Amino acid sequence: MKLIYDMRHLTHTMHGMARYALELLRALLAASGDELGVGVLLRWREHAELVPRDPRVVSLVYDLAPYSPWAQLRLPALLSLLDHDLYHCPFYAPPVRHLGPMVFTVHDLIHLRFPAHHGLKHRVFYRWVVAPAAQRARAVFTVSEHSKADLVELLGVPPEKVVVTPNGVGEVFRPLPAAEREAAARRLGLPWPFVLGVGNPKPHKNLGALVEAWRRLGPGRPGLVLVGVEPGQVAGAEPGPELVMLPGLGDADMAAAYGAAAVVVVPSLYEGFGLPALEALACGAPVVASDRASLPEVVGEAGLLVEPEPEALAWAIRRVLEEEELAARLRAAGPQRARRFSWERTARITLATYRRVLGEE
Repeated sequence: MKLIYDMRHLTHTMHGMARYALELLRALLAASGDELGVGVLLRWREHAELVPRDPRVVSLVYDLAPYSPWAQLRLPALLSLLDHDLYHCPFYAPPVRHLGPMVFTVHDLIHLRFPAHHGLKHRVFYRWVVAPAAQRARAVFTVSEHSKADLVELLGVPPEKVVVTPNGVGEVFRPLPAAEREAAARRLGLPWPFVLGVGNPKPHKNLGALVEAWRRLGPGRPGLVLVGVEPGQVAGAEPGPELVMLPGLGDADMAAAYGAAAVVVVPSLYEGFGLPALEALACGAPVVASDRASLPEVVGEAGLLVEPEPEALAWAIRRVLEEEELAARLRAAGPQRARRFSWERTARITLATYRRVLGEE
């Protein structure tokens, strides 16, 4: 099977969709044997070093910005010249006018669920690119049952066309021995003990509610660490000895932070999947998460699910901090839950879908 795999969104600064695409590609290669040959579309030559080194993989470099109108015009002609059986775009911008067999991945529909938080251009893009591509594609992948329901409701995609391929979790995300937790926090320059939140400044991440919940813990509370945001980006969050804000951490340091945390809080109003929750579970951290969108699918009974507002979040955080038996149970349950999500399983589902849409099964 000759696959064109579109990774024009790949950069050295790894974000969620690029991570999904890269991890899935690695797992596809591991699961497919000699069945698969892959031409990886890249925008810049220097990004080829991020692609798996494998004799079955060829990098194809074309300066076409992932979301540009120019790419929508140029890419169909380019694909018509490339020998392939199937095209897969693992992000939002497949070429609508491509006439060959095509599948693509929609990670979430947050731009349509929260239109007030996003500009007109996003809604136009969904109307003129994402929705028509979803109708034309032979299959549409998404990362949760919740996102599948959104695709059916908001874009009118037939449910039988939507295939759920959840995120997996990297091997670096594993439990940290209790004896090493304080040392890990000190090495990272974090207060000890601490509550951890991971996200970005977007309103749906709801980190302001976590800050308010933390304040409600009162005197003697642990520190608060927010990863993915900088000073001035979260209402009410002023950096200091007790409150640390970090724009980002590498995978190994992020795993150490998860493992060292007294509790990890994911207060999002909406997630297509919720990878920080899964990573925290894999690292054996007690997790408090919002009961909205896809997070209950990821966390299950391995964490505390509550309303994403300060009072409920503070109640759940306080329970984990004060009830040693509860904290120990959540630390044990997390890795077991995380083992349900693997890139190997996602790759098997993806390969089976490739075969089905090409009539090979």
